[in-house]
Amino acid sequence: MSATFISSKAPTGKRLRRLNARQRKKLHAGEFQQFIFEVRAAFKADDGSDALLDGLIDMIEARDLFFGGSIGRGVLDGVVSARQGSPSEEDRQAVQQWLQQRPEVSQVTVGELADTWYGWH
Repeated sequence: MSATFISSKAPTGKRLRRLNARQRKKLHAGEFQQFIFEVRAAFKADDGSDALLDGLIDMIEARDLFFGGSIGRGVLDGVVSARQGSPSEEDRQAVQQWLQQRPEVSQVTVGELADTWYGWH
């Protein structure tokens, strides 16, 4: 299955070919491009967020990912990135499925993979 990416303003085409590896790394372009995805979830009730957060952290760490964001007032909102490189489409789907299976979650939105440096708002 191929991953769907949000468009990026990263250097491409002729400009990318003119850059050496050091420049591509500095610009996070080409083989050094990194992706993340957004995660949003709403809870059925305000309580239970501690258990959800503990479970989410365990699942995220087991996949060698990071979560940055907030949880509170009945909402989880953040982004998921990889320890090294980028999360895969399988990682994105696993996070989505895990949240959808949780009884305390009423609504889940998981964004597409987006360029960390150029394509994320």
